[in-house]
Amino acid sequence: MNARLSFSFRYTFRTIQKRIRVVMNYVLPVVVVLICGAAVEFNEYQHAIADVHESARRDSQTYANLIMGRLDTRFTELDMALAALHGPDDNSPVLSPQVELSLRHYLLSRPSYSTFSVLGADGESIQWSTSAQKKILAEPLKNFSSVLKMPHHLLGPIHYSENLRAVVLPMRVREMVDGKSGYFLGSPYRLNRFLDEQELPPDVRKWDFAVIDTRSGQSLPHQAAVQSLSRAEPDMAVQVPVVGYPFVVQTQLSSDRAWQSYVQTAPARWSAEALILALLVIAGEFLIRRRDREQMVHLRRLTDFNMFMAQASQCASQADDEARLLQEICDMAIQYAHFKIALITRPDEAQRFQILAISGARAYLDNVVISARADVPEGRGTIGQVWRTGEPIFNASFLHNATLAPWKDRAVQLGLRSNTALPIYKDGKVWAVLSVYHEKADIFDDQLQILLREVCINISMGLDRIYNQQLRTALLDNSVVGILLVKDRVIQMTNSYATRMLGMESDALIGKSTEILFASYAEFERIAQCYTQLRQHHKVQVPGVHLARADGQILIADCSGVQLSDLHNDISVWTLEDVTSRDLSRRLYHALVNAADAVLLATDDSEMCRRTCLDLVRDTLFHAVWIGRVNDVGQLEVLARAGEGTAGIERINGCLEQCCGEVPLLVVIRAWMRKNLVYSNDEFTEQASSPCLNFIQSNNWRAVLSTPIWRGNRVWALITFAAPHAQVFDENSIALCKRVASLLGHALDKLDAKQRIECMQEQEA
Repeated sequence: MNARLSFSFRYTFRTIQKRIRVVMNYVLPVVVVLICGAAVEFNEYQHAIADVHESARRDSQTYANLIMGRLDTRFTELDMALAALHGPDDNSPVLSPQVELSLRHYLLSRPSYSTFSVLGADGESIQWSTSAQKKILAEPLKNFSSVLKMPHHLLGPIHYSENLRAVVLPMRVREMVDGKSGYFLGSPYRLNRFLDEQELPPDVRKWDFAVIDTRSGQSLPHQAAVQSLSRAEPDMAVQVPVVGYPFVVQTQLSSDRAWQSYVQTAPARWSAEALILALLVIAGEFLIRRRDREQMVHLRRLTDFNMFMAQASQCASQADDEARLLQEICDMAIQYAHFKIALITRPDEAQRFQILAISGARAYLDNVVISARADVPEGRGTIGQVWRTGEPIFNASFLHNATLAPWKDRAVQLGLRSNTALPIYKDGKVWAVLSVYHEKADIFDDQLQILLREVCINISMGLDRIYNQQLRTALLDNSVVGILLVKDRVIQMTNSYATRMLGMESDALIGKSTEILFASYAEFERIAQCYTQLRQHHKVQVPGVHLARADGQILIADCSGVQLSDLHNDISVWTLEDVTSRDLSRRLYHALVNAADAVLLATDDSEMCRRTCLDLVRDTLFHAVWIGRVNDVGQLEVLARAGEGTAGIERINGCLEQCCGEVPLLVVIRAWMRKNLVYSNDEFTEQASSPCLNFIQSNNWRAVLSTPIWRGNRVWALITFAAPHAQVFDENSIALCKRVASLLGHALDKLDAKQRIECMQEQEA
């Protein structure tokens, strides 16, 4: 579950990452262009603001120059009027009639002067005035300030004049006589005339000008307090001083005016920027699509090479034939990696490369000579260099590589642009060279080079595996004992001798339980009990194990097991040594000896038969032996018995009554009828349709032999041998049975002769 969640998380993350990468490929260039465009537009807007400021400053300067000219003109006129005041007695405190007449003539030529006053040397007492409402005292002189460029020119505070019913700017000029003040000439200047903008050009009057009196910080038209020059924000107002006078022309700026200036020039610029943006988007789209196509081609090629590597690895891990492995690798290189040619070659004794496997355009190598020698041109190509150095060569170009000149023309005809050669190792040495040819140049990047190296490593490992497998097979198959690799009592591997010994086909035991080897479940459990000793001592020997051949014969083997302690699993190696002949000889010898002992120790025929039966089932091939005969009515009479199933042998008589003519007779019946030895090595098969089959199978009488016992030149009885396994009776065992019956017959004859002698002795006595 955790692995599945981890895979799902990685897949989701990679999908999101891929989508983000795709979006960024398109969005990022547009964002960069938009940022650059925004920076340009911001710069243009700042230029628009600067242009507005400059235009406002220039027009404000024009207005300030107009005001300065008006003030200069008015002070000049006052100076001229002051000159008219000079008479024969300039020091007289009262104006003479001639001076007054001159002033009136002068004022008649200056109709703009609505009010004109002559003040005394104190600057406050009015000596003469054109005003109808005369005052004794004028505004105090202390309220006036001198003009910087002309100290005898004075300006008073701006105020509302009741006489003129208007806001005026008082102006005075002072006469200086021998360094002393003389008359003062004063005249108010109406602000509506002073600030009149009608003389300005029309394109200048578009601004909202405000003239500020720097002495009081007031705006002249409205008498309202405004910001001083030092406190005015540069992007909100433009201030231009009236040179020589305490006035500043201030022009208020609004963001709308800058925006309008910016918008007026924007359409043409925006069109150009939109065109540039469109071109950039188209170019970016083209580059992105081309890169995507290149990446797709590269990913497809990388996928093909990965598939080639995977298939080559699987082939190398499963191949059992060297030539087939090399040919399949070349075929896969053409099928999956889409090479034009793929070949594997190695030099012969003459140092000329011979092709081991090739796939693709075979015509390229027709009549082509490639040498492993460095002193001939045919040996300086990629294949020869790789063979000598053991280092791979990638992206060798036929057009630009002089060492490939001998093969250039043929390669160009077939459209081959690049060649790559890599070494194939076997047993730690360069054994062959894999050479591939492609129709494109410089196709092998770092990733593809790594994959090709992995392919060659897999080929080398496959070759080593095939060699080791052949060596191991040769060692195992030439062994004179059966060898089994067992894991958890399941057969993993066998040699050929083991299957031949058991009469089975090759690999017939692979993946089967070891129970299939044994003649009985008891033998299987006998080996199972030895596993404890195997785990403790890492080896065990079990002699005389009964194994079952495929044809039903019993095989007796000595088994030896070795625990592979360096492995984590329960893996062991078992050897099976066929000792059937030796064991059979031993058992036959035991049977013969036992029969001889029984005959020698017996005192009568019944004891002799009983002892013989008991001794013949003790450590011999037989698990049941009985002696009997058939009476006149066809019933079986048992004289002696021993072994499995003999206690109820009389039940055979009931089965015999049910037999019909088509059913084969039992071995004992046929032997009695023929007065000769009869045997069956597979009674189960022969009596498959007999009513006696259940009795035979229940007692496991698989192989049965009956042979007559001759006593006094006639068949006295039959001795029957039964074995639990098929194919028990061969030439040696049959001879043994005959020998036992003959021995028993001779013993009975001697017993009869002895009894006759004893009887004659009793009669003579």
